[in-house]
Amino acid sequence: MLFQSFNSKIKMSGEIPDDISKVITTSCYDCHSSDAKSKDAKDALNFETWDDYRLTKKVGLLKDICKMVEEGKMPPEKYLGFKPDRKLSEESKKLLCEWTNKETERLMEGN
Repeated sequence: MLFQSFNSKIKMSGEIPDDISKVITTSCYDCHSSDAKSKDAKDALNFETWDDYRLTKKVGLLKDICKMVEEGKMPPEKYLGFKPDRKLSEESKKLLCEWTNKETERLMEGN
């Protein structure tokens, strides 16, 4: 079952809370989608092709998402220079990491 998202092109199976969907759509999707200008960013993670990834790749990406936002590497400063409103708040970072941890557990339980 696909979750309901603010952006209908994001294809991720499972339950995604609305607040997480909003964070992804607002602060991640511009670079991590099929329409993104940065080939490197969309090759690293493309939310539109999430369901095509193998389980091990999904788990690794979920861990990377949390690590990158905690370290302040995502969204990158260069991007925020053009769109400063996309910067993640501490609360958004916390929510995103809590979700990535729960989603990792959910994926591992189903395997």
